[in-house]
Amino acid sequence: MKKFFLDTNVILRFLLQDNKKFYLQTKNYFEKAKVGHFELIIIPEVFFEIDYVLRGVYSITKAEVSEIILKLLATPYINIFDRKILIAAVNKYKKANIDFFDLYLYYKAVDEKGSVISFDQDFRKI
Repeated sequence: MKKFFLDTNVILRFLLQDNKKFYLQTKNYFEKAKVGHFELIIIPEVFFEIDYVLRGVYSITKAEVSEIILKLLATPYINIFDRKILIAAVNKYKKANIDFFDLYLYYKAVDEKGSVISFDQDFRKI
């Protein structure tokens, strides 16, 4: 089966619907993946960019961004690398004043039975 890795801008066009042409193309990709014509893949770094753009450029609240990301993570027909780890990180991110990436790094380390070395004080809050 053919695989397509989604770039952040494709997902943002779908979420924001700010460009009708790109929105419809993205919607078509999702619909075709849903019926098994090809595989869509999202790597973890894309979620950090989504958070950065939606919060920084579009001033969407952290709570709203967290819900958007959780909906994407719940999409069964998209292959998402580290889905379980990202879900744990987003759920904590909604409630804590800790960077999304730091939470991902922490949960990734736990999943790999490791620890994080950092000078960032946020890791003491986790």
